[in-house]
This record gives sequence, structure tokens and C-alpha cells, in this order.
Amino acid sequence: MNSYIYTRDFNEIKHFGKINSTVRTADQTAYANFWYEYADIGWNRIARIQATDHNTGLYTTARMFALLNIAIADAYIAFFDSKFYYYTWRPYTAIHATATDGNDQTEADLNWEPLLPTPPIPEYPSGHSALGNAAATVLTYFFGNSPFSTTSTPASPAEAVRSFKSFKQAADENADSRVLAGIHFRFSCDAGQKLGDKVGKWTLENHLKPLK
Repeated sequence: MNSYIYTRDFNEIKHFGKINSTVRTADQTAYANFWYEYADIGWNRIARIQATDHNTGLYTTARMFALLNIAIADAYIAFFDSKFYYYTWRPYTAIHATATDGNDQTEADLNWEPLLPTPPIPEYPSGHSALGNAAATVLTYFFGNSPFSTTSTPASPAEAVRSFKSFKQAADENADSRVLAGIHFRFSCDAGQKLGDKVGKWTLENHLKPLK
């Protein structure tokens, strides 16, 4: 906890992730809320939009949804296994308990609260980031770098729409949202994205291969 990366990411989320942050922009607050819903809901919505826009047909659509949700399910298993292996504290706990972190570059804020509620599970890696990258890997396989727009149930305002040039861009914003929501350190999001990439790639290479 006394590394440069931990100190950097501690100070980032302490300032950008708190509920009354003065440095987080309005757009950053908006997409922190936008991506807060369960990842499987959001990424299946994106998949439905793509299947409709590309008119993929019954076989391809069924295979795409199957692979997408296999990847999401496996990402859930992988990140939960990792969370309880590493069992590290969330930003809320860390920012309140700097006296025990052995790092003289971190300073406590006993009044600190995250922008959005912190899930009651360990910190590392970010599951939301893993799920987003696993889904984005599968969707990129089927649709390439396809621009798209989508909505979200917790978006503010409710009719808010966000647009992206690629699934990777969306997955990056999805991961970043967890820092801005005050839920995850940046290093956990980076690790989650790497995990999701591997799960998505493995899914495509080992499941539901086309018959030759």
C-alpha cells in the first residue's frame, strides 16, 4: 500500500469519487450514473441494438447472445474468485483508515462518502470492468468497430443516451465510471479490464465454434 500506483490511485478517487467532488465534471458524474446498472443488463441491451441494426439473422443472433452471456458468466466466476483470493479493501474503507495503511503519502478523510453506494464485496479486481471488457471482446468479434448509441436504466436524466465509436471505447468508459463513482481504485479497474479481455478471447476460441 506504499507503492506509487496505490498512492496515485488513492488520491485520484479521494478527489474524483467523493459525493461532493469539486473536480469531477458534470459529464463524468453523468456516466458514473449511466454505467451503474448491472453489466449483464447493459451489455445485453447493446447486443440487442446491434443485432437489430445489423439484421444478423436467427443463427448468428442466437450464437452471438450465447457467446456474450457465456463470457459474462465466466467473467463473474473469474472476478469473484479473484476478489476473495486478494480480499482487499474498498476506497471507502481505505480513505477512512489511512492510519493502518503504512503509507505516509495518504491522508484520511473521515467524512468521505462515494458518489454511489459501494457494493458489499472486496475491491480487487473490478468486476464491472471485467464484465465490460469480456462483453466488448465478444461484440467486437461479431460487429467490428461499430459505432452505436445506448441508454441505461439509472441514467440521469432518464432519457439520456450515450454514443460510442467502438465497443472498446464503451468498455473503457464503463471501467472509468467505477473510479468516478467512488467505488473502485484505478488499478482494480485496469486489472478487471485485462481479466475481461482474456475471458472474452477464451470464450470465442473455445465455445460454439462454427461447424466446418
